[in-house]
Amino acid sequence: MKNILFFFSTFSILVAQVKFSPVVMLSYLSEGSGFQTSNNEIKVFGAGLKASYISDSFNISAKFINHRLYGSSSRYSLHNFNSNQGLSWGQDPTLSGDSFDYDFANLDIRYKFSNGELFYGKMNPQWGSGQSKLILSDKSPSFPLFGFNWKVNDKVSMEYFHGELKSGIKDSIYAEYYIDAGDSTLTQSRLFNIKRNIAAHKFELKLNEKFKFIGSETVIYAIRGVDSHYLLPFIPFWSLQHYLGDTDNIQMAGELIFSPNTELKFYGTIYMDEWAPDKTLDDDNRNWFSYQAGFAYNNIFSKKDKLILEYTWTDNRVYHHRFSINDYYSHDYPLGFWAGPHAEELYFSYNIIFLDMEWTVELSDAKRGKFINLENQYNTRIDDEGRYKGQIEEKLFIELLVKKPLYKELFMTVGCSYVDWRNAGFDPSDSNIQNLQDIQKTSFNLSFNYNY
Repeated sequence: MKNILFFFSTFSILVAQVKFSPVVMLSYLSEGSGFQTSNNEIKVFGAGLKASYISDSFNISAKFINHRLYGSSSRYSLHNFNSNQGLSWGQDPTLSGDSFDYDFANLDIRYKFSNGELFYGKMNPQWGSGQSKLILSDKSPSFPLFGFNWKVNDKVSMEYFHGELKSGIKDSIYAEYYIDAGDSTLTQSRLFNIKRNIAAHKFELKLNEKFKFIGSETVIYAIRGVDSHYLLPFIPFWSLQHYLGDTDNIQMAGELIFSPNTELKFYGTIYMDEWAPDKTLDDDNRNWFSYQAGFAYNNIFSKKDKLILEYTWTDNRVYHHRFSINDYYSHDYPLGFWAGPHAEELYFSYNIIFLDMEWTVELSDAKRGKFINLENQYNTRIDDEGRYKGQIEEKLFIELLVKKPLYKELFMTVGCSYVDWRNAGFDPSDSNIQNLQDIQKTSFNLSFNYNY
């Protein structure tokens, strides 16, 4: 009995230290902004709960929000060609054809020790120095993972994680066990996806007070459960996948960051997919590189402003693999650069706190071409499909936002956005000529957010 009382008293003390906060958001986009090809207005209402717990050793944060969106019935098309996070689920409970529900659920548990931390939860690791992350971004929905950060010494640190992705490729083995009631044709089964996993590690080296180098590796593997080989964070994944028979998808990246002072940072990233070192300089090679270069400048005109300018370029074939089950995707969204392969973006933003309001100007000039079939890219002969051959999608997006605090964690944001969108609604995986449209529109936007 004493043990039971001790358990409940301890549990009550811990719960009392957890901070719970309501989350509410309202958003209105007069012409749908850059989310959809039509001029239909978009209205979103969301509500949920945040929880946090902080102690000397533990830091726990959780967030759940459910949304109802009016003005569209397609969750995928809303986030198909913009940098906003994609949606993992959506359904229309009203059967109206112009609305759907979607939700977000994230968890971040961290245990701190003297020179690092362990972490576990459902989240989006973001690797890369740029605004439009080239290595790991928050474009795909969050996914479950575990890992650690370790500061080896004053010059060297590392991070490792292993996570579970959503392949989008159906596994029909267990279909007969998940048939909806009343489905006499046995065609409406709810299918599992074939397993897809990711492991990643990166090492950060502080060269001196101004230069820093970061090297990283990621690997996508599938079909099997957690592979113990990729639980070894200190061995190159490139060698491990050779040992396992060259069935997995390896990516490598190198970042160089130059900070001449505390206000200015220059960064450059080279992302390598399917690197063959012996053919690096050959015309006939399998070296699929992507690049990013940019700079961030703080405190230019005041002590509360920031300017970012960057350019991102991805090869036609990155993020995909000869075995599509190993694609660098989750929920059909790329894990890295939001526009995916065969794409590029020029990005600019300027942010300043002025008159107790946050002012942001943002410009994104992006385009992408069709997906290149990898069938012949692993043979002796390398096919040169040509960059931007055939139809391409181009999108210029400009937005001004003004965010004003109203009361504690309650904020109001007003803004105006302009989009010039050529071949809007383009599907990169469709090799046929698509019947598309060119769009120019201006949208006026208003939102209220509390703890969002």
